Amino acid sequence: MFAPAAPLARAVDNAKRKYRQTRRRVCDEVDVAQQLYEDATLSPQEAHRDGEPVPEEMDAEEAAEIVNDEYRPLMSDDRQQRGAKTPNNRQGDDDRDAREDEEEGDQGGHAWTYRDGDGAATKARKLEVWLAQGIFFILGAAILLSWNTEIVAGSYFGERLKDSPFERSFANFVALTFTTANLLFLAWANATQAKADLNRRILWSLFVLIGILCIFVGSTQFTSINPTLFFCFLIVSAILLGASASYLQNAVVALSASFGPVYLNQILSGQGAIGFVVAMIQFVAAYGAVKAAQPDDTRFDGFRLQLRGDETVYAAAAGADAAKEVRQTAFAFFLTVLGVALASLAAYIVLVKLPLYRLVFRAEFDPSADHSRSNQNDTKHGGSGESVVRRTERKVRHLGVAIFLVFCVTLAVFPSITATIVSVRTGSPDAKLLQQPALFVPLGFAVFAGGDWLGRVLPQWEFFQWTNWKALMACSVARIVFVPLFLLCNQSAGGTGRTIIRSDIAFFAIMLAFAVTNGYISTLIMLASVVEPTLEEDEIEVAATCLAFYLTLGLSVGSLLSFAVRGAICRCNPFF
Repeated sequence: MFAPAAPLARAVDNAKRKYRQTRRRVCDEVDVAQQLYEDATLSPQEAHRDGEPVPEEMDAEEAAEIVNDEYRPLMSDDRQQRGAKTPNNRQGDDDRDAREDEEEGDQGGHAWTYRDGDGAATKARKLEVWLAQGIFFILGAAILLSWNTEIVAGSYFGERLKDSPFERSFANFVALTFTTANLLFLAWANATQAKADLNRRILWSLFVLIGILCIFVGSTQFTSINPTLFFCFLIVSAILLGASASYLQNAVVALSASFGPVYLNQILSGQGAIGFVVAMIQFVAAYGAVKAAQPDDTRFDGFRLQLRGDETVYAAAAGADAAKEVRQTAFAFFLTVLGVALASLAAYIVLVKLPLYRLVFRAEFDPSADHSRSNQNDTKHGGSGESVVRRTERKVRHLGVAIFLVFCVTLAVFPSITATIVSVRTGSPDAKLLQQPALFVPLGFAVFAGGDWLGRVLPQWEFFQWTNWKALMACSVARIVFVPLFLLCNQSAGGTGRTIIRSDIAFFAIMLAFAVTNGYISTLIMLASVVEPTLEEDEIEVAATCLAFYLTLGLSVGSLLSFAVRGAICRCNPFF
């Protein structure tokens, strides 16, 4: 009549036991986070009072010893050391992990940050490592935030420059200005890196980015802006954003090199992700604005009947409504990107408070340590630092030319030409929502960003890794075929050429292949520079810097070539 009480009692006991375990784990994590917060906010006066050493007062060797002994082992995946857990061996894992953590905490001879030996010190250091990696991911995204903002917001810029001489050529000018400024300032940042204040470079770069984005947000609230004035501001903003991106990249990459290769990988991952995120933000904002405006289109019907065929007034009203939609979309887009920039600034402020950052900064950027280290590097090969750069550049020049070609081809048509390609059903009564220019162009940007991100991720699998420089060079040259393919699509950059590829699906397929090869080939080239057999160990970082310069040079030359491509299309002056 009644169910047995024993199974029910066991179920209740199991539930209580799991509740106590979960509660204990949550309390432990809260305690770890609280200890990390206390150490991050511990003032020098409080540290001296408690007898705790301060990282800023240590010498470089002592700080480096703490980092190597207590943090470096935690930067690798501990799952490889402990093995994967299966359902059969999960029982007792909590006690075993606690014992291991306690042993690890006791082994560290410099556990200055935490004052207990029950494993909380090791857990807190792990939290620091993971938190720092996430922050470098965000900073990597911030590096390309400027560039993605300039190219993805093309619809808004085009609306502001409507009926001006720069309506069709502004994308070329913006790309050329940004990449040229980026190239020049990056060269200067690299040349002055030895004596630079990395913290100041990062902060000022983020401040400039945030300031420009605030101005862009404010500009969306004006109904009318003089096109010439707006174009001048657009060019100035491209110069400032290019400069800030250069200094931010130089400082963040130099800082990540001191933390280790895992942090450099996080920067590259962030750069790949931000392009896709920004493009999707723009597309979603545009989709929402167009979708919300659809029901309102019927309000013109009665007005049109009263006008008895006077289409001029209706066209003006519809045009004003479309311009308002573009401004609303741009407002949402710039505001979201501004939020990302502010999050990057907040993340960096958190990073500089971490004990790990303070130790690494003291160990790697101590003035006396820098002097001795630079002397060692200069005399290792019997030459100056300049000769090391020249020698390394000669060893990776073939890879530099390959990556130069990749981005030269990309910037020759993207975004200046691809942004002018519209759906083959544009203007047709049966055109679908996504085939409207207001959505078709942002969708193309999203496809490119997603494909580029996919291409950057593929080399993480060994099956897709190959570093034969001759094959990489051949692939870089072969990408030239994308230029005529895009010109055969339904582009609206002017001219009288016929549309040969009359398929939206075919256009997106070409765009996807174009994007995947851009991210994939460029990543393989960077990987090839790391495993280049002729490089010495101390030349690997210099080789990466050389390839970054070739990459930026390819962006600049490609932006300049975009004018020639546009001139060939419209058979006109490509600058106006």
